[in-house]
Amino acid sequence: MEYKKTSGLVDIPLKNLHIRYIPVVTPIEMWWHKMRLVGSPHMALLNTIERHGLDWHTLEHTVYWAEREHRYNIGFKDWTEEKIKAHIKRRWELVKSIKKKGFKKKLYGDKPVIVLDKPFWTTRFGLKEDWLKGPEIWDGAGRCMASLFLGKKTIKGYYAEDLYPGTGKKGKFEEKLKCVKGVWK
Repeated sequence: MEYKKTSGLVDIPLKNLHIRYIPVVTPIEMWWHKMRLVGSPHMALLNTIERHGLDWHTLEHTVYWAEREHRYNIGFKDWTEEKIKAHIKRRWELVKSIKKKGFKKKLYGDKPVIVLDKPFWTTRFGLKEDWLKGPEIWDGAGRCMASLFLGKKTIKGYYAEDLYPGTGKKGKFEEKLKCVKGVWK
């Protein structure tokens, strides 16, 4: 566990949320030096799918696709074209499912959205950038993205804080980011 809850289950405003930034992994220039969910490559992807469907030729030219290719290029060799397509398809399936059936508590009841009050890389590693802000989605970015796209104002979740601020403890990221050069400098 990397966090501790600081609230009960509450309605979290989607428009205020930010996606987690990870140095080297997140090409900040592709995000226009903002990690906000609103206006993110994630939201642009869904808008593109809404207009063009799962037209891979069109989707290959999105920032979202380019960000996933970037992951492959820095060492995440599982981010192949097939995985990118499957990932995007799952994102769109989630939107369609929530639109048709609403939010399925039985699917996520034991794993709710978790939002850190302050960005993880700021609290844990002391990274300070003007564009790095919170509240930051720790878990549930896909659900937040789909809900915001569908016009929802809030999502049920918990606010939390870093359990090990200032320690530089790598936690779950040590194994996950071992293939990425320069992430820990």
